[in-house]
Amino acid sequence: MKKILKKRKPCEDCGEYPVNHRAEWFGAILDSAVTPVGIFFSAAMSGIKPTFVKYIPDRMVLPAFRFFSAIGLGTLKGKVDEEDSGRNRWLWDSAKRKGIAMHQFRVLGRSDGTDFFVAEWRDASGARKIISFEGLPRPVRATSRSLEWMDNKAILKKKFTAAGIPMARGRACRTFVQALKTMKEVGVPVITKPHIGSRSRHSMIGIKTPEALRIAFEKAKQLSPWVIVEQELQGYLFRVLLVDGKVGGIIRRERAHVVGDSVATIRELIERENKNPKRSGPTFHHLPTDAPVDYGSIPDRGEMVILNEHISRWYGGSTSDFTERVHPDNAALFEHIAAVLGDSLVGVDFIIEDMERSWREQKLCGVIECNSLPNIDLHHEVLYGRDRDIAGMLFDLAFEKW
Repeated sequence: MKKILKKRKPCEDCGEYPVNHRAEWFGAILDSAVTPVGIFFSAAMSGIKPTFVKYIPDRMVLPAFRFFSAIGLGTLKGKVDEEDSGRNRWLWDSAKRKGIAMHQFRVLGRSDGTDFFVAEWRDASGARKIISFEGLPRPVRATSRSLEWMDNKAILKKKFTAAGIPMARGRACRTFVQALKTMKEVGVPVITKPHIGSRSRHSMIGIKTPEALRIAFEKAKQLSPWVIVEQELQGYLFRVLLVDGKVGGIIRRERAHVVGDSVATIRELIERENKNPKRSGPTFHHLPTDAPVDYGSIPDRGEMVILNEHISRWYGGSTSDFTERVHPDNAALFEHIAAVLGDSLVGVDFIIEDMERSWREQKLCGVIECNSLPNIDLHHEVLYGRDRDIAGMLFDLAFEKW
């Protein structure tokens, strides 16, 4: 993974996971072109696909990967390496602890795309079970129709709004004139982001003026011809992982910050927090010391001082586990989201001020996007609270239900 980052030109707007801008831009066009076709095809095949998938023998996948590797169409490996992403590393770690033999196939040997896996395990009776999967093991093998549009923020907004799921008002804009009109309609502040993408790449918040909107619009345009302009919801960003229709994990993502105690200065609070061994990398990093704040001032007890607007861990951001602190109304809403999507594995980005209070009592809260291939390492290693073995949970469900 470190090698990948070194090969790419650093981009402040991409954060800790930079991408090729041109490839993303053309990929967004391709996705928009094929998504309607994919939705139609999925609907046409809905009656055939479950039966067809059921009889694909998983035991034939590994021999096929060996053949593809032999003729130079990919690389097959049997252990983790330094080019694996954080998500893949946790898959390998969990598989090893559970006694699961796993193989990973990289198309054309590339490590910057989706990988394919074959996993083998024997149950208590000694029965041999083999599963194959792309990216992450899903507890239900047949893919859902929502995978064709889940990652498209514009389509997601329309479908969720129709289903009564709270979302920010806004739309996908192709021109700056459309973006400016949208900002006037929904009211400031607004946020901007590419209509397809993840990890908050080239997204901007707190936009209140036409000048700021133009800058943000052009940044998002680097990754997509269409830019989402929508009202800025209020609260913290939570990542909700839905597994098999239920809440599998919830973490709160926080900007780099310190919390006052009415005694220590901001500088002392930063120095204290940077001694946290988890902030020594590679997952979490030290709090920045170049923020535009008065380092000699003493914040009040409980006062939060923001040091960087990015929520990325790369910039000193933190995470806290809220899985067991979710309000029942919010858990019910998330299960409704899982039912609407009809998929067994979904990552939901949800903004709300207080996860322990009902969303019905809080204004300007809602979904901002969903991910069909969620970043599970957010749950495996949190800065505050309990780490959760999501990969292990997925393996258990996959071997149980396939």
